[in-house]
Amino acid sequence: MRRSAGWTCGALLLLCATSAMAGEIPSESKDAGRPTTVTADRLEVSRKERRAIYTGNVVATSTDLTVTADRMEFDFDEKMEAVERMVAIGNVQVSRSDGTRAVSQQAIYDVLQERVVLEGKAVVWRRGNMVSGMRITLFITEDRELVEGDERERVTVVVYPKQQQEQAR
Repeated sequence: MRRSAGWTCGALLLLCATSAMAGEIPSESKDAGRPTTVTADRLEVSRKERRAIYTGNVVATSTDLTVTADRMEFDFDEKMEAVERMVAIGNVQVSRSDGTRAVSQQAIYDVLQERVVLEGKAVVWRRGNMVSGMRITLFITEDRELVEGDERERVTVVVYPKQQQEQAR
């Protein structure tokens, strides 16, 4: 399934922020047609390579989502109309207006495979709960997540009882 550049960025944010803890898949109709704004210190577009690269203090925002990174790369289809892959690199931070947050060193959204991978000390907070690992992979169509550790950092999950979750918000 292919999406426009604006929707793809918004989808990445929504998926990273919500799926890892709740197993929720966003509805396309919710953000479809709404603009995504990307600001950066620099933008380089290569139609020959079918790529756009934003560098320096990159901030992408949509309706209730914000993602920041040192660099964001978008790989397009042959007509430069749909994003096939998006990579956020360096100090990646994702936040939603409901308080859901995620951080990692890199986030990769493969549109064609419908998969999001947060790599490098990935952490997601939702409703006071937290999950972390070196890599968090979200398999969108399968409604499944995989959290992986390594020899330096094990997977950690912190889940508060519902009463304490209300206080943690």
